[in-house]
Amino acid sequence: MFNMINIIAIVAVGVALPMNYMLGYPTWILVITACILGLQAYLYYLSRIRKRFYLSRILFAVLSYCFLTLNFFYNSGIDGPTFLCFFLTYIFLIAIFPRKTYWLWTALHIVNVFALLIINHNNPGIAPVTYQTPTDRDIDTAVSFSIMLVLSYATLNFIRANYDYEKSSADKKTLAIQLHNEELEKVNAEKNKLFSILSHDLRSPLNTMQSYLELLSFNMLDENEKAIAKKELLDLTKNTSDLLFNLLSWSKTQMEGVSAKLKANNISEVLTSTINTQHAIASQKDIRFENNLDKRQMATCDADMLQLVVRNLLNNAIKFTPSFGKISISTITNNDRIIIAIADSGTGIPLEQQREIFSLKIRSTYGTNNEKGIGLGLVLCKEYIELQNGTIRFESRPEEGTTFFISLPIA
Repeated sequence: MFNMINIIAIVAVGVALPMNYMLGYPTWILVITACILGLQAYLYYLSRIRKRFYLSRILFAVLSYCFLTLNFFYNSGIDGPTFLCFFLTYIFLIAIFPRKTYWLWTALHIVNVFALLIINHNNPGIAPVTYQTPTDRDIDTAVSFSIMLVLSYATLNFIRANYDYEKSSADKKTLAIQLHNEELEKVNAEKNKLFSILSHDLRSPLNTMQSYLELLSFNMLDENEKAIAKKELLDLTKNTSDLLFNLLSWSKTQMEGVSAKLKANNISEVLTSTINTQHAIASQKDIRFENNLDKRQMATCDADMLQLVVRNLLNNAIKFTPSFGKISISTITNNDRIIIAIADSGTGIPLEQQREIFSLKIRSTYGTNNEKGIGLGLVLCKEYIELQNGTIRFESRPEEGTTFFISLPIA
């Protein structure tokens, strides 16, 4: 703002200099005007180039009062344009100084103007009229008024534009904060719901395990019932272990943040152990399992993260695929991306859940053998795939099956 006012002042004095010459002012007035033009240019240099803003605006105020006082006595006094210049200078000072100093500039202007009026009243002729004809006076007044009006408009318009900009910025920041707070409230509510579901889903299998173990410890079961109980205990332990593993992994990403260790990896080699484990689990439900991974495909990924993602997706596929169904895992090359497709012939994802499948808006679900899950694994899958510069999507039809597609950069 101060730099702009300096430029305006330079333009104003620059216009006044040739006008004073044309109106026939004495040479010494022209010299003083030229000196003021040079000082104004120096103030601009001091503020804009040297960054001495505080000093330059104090000098500007002092120079303004000195110039206007001299202009009053040597440029026709009350008949000249001095008081118009006083008004414009007041606007300038209000614009460039802090609000707490407004009283000072108001007082100085009142004192200065009234002092000049009193001196002029008590000493008639102390400020000689420099106009050679009434026409010269009218021209000077008209030009001075026009310049002051234009400069006042430019200054006030600049102030208003800055005010509107700051107000708009503040409104945008306020709106952003409100939206952020609303989002935080939603996330917090979803997390509360998540932990509520977790507390229930952990307590239920633990109670069941306790009951089975009590029956086993008191030899209250025959051999056939013991075999069934052991199988149920194994399944409960596995499901609870998977749930806790996903919970701990997700909690770690939320509290500490996780960074992917990206490097070139052979997809088949990274996933072999995970696929073999899931294959064995699938065989217990008589599910046909096909591994169609290309053994030559290389992707830029984090091996541990990719194993966790594929393990979760295969685990879900097994959970929601009925006995004698089919699961397959394969790779597709698409330009500079490798796509890992995991398809099943299971129950599919209900349409009302598909839009929120990767969010914390989750609920307990049950597989074809009553295997329990809450969908936290898919939230983790999305976060981990995106950390590897990849994407994850799915296609699903109820009662026909689901296919998840993981896209990763080719190494």
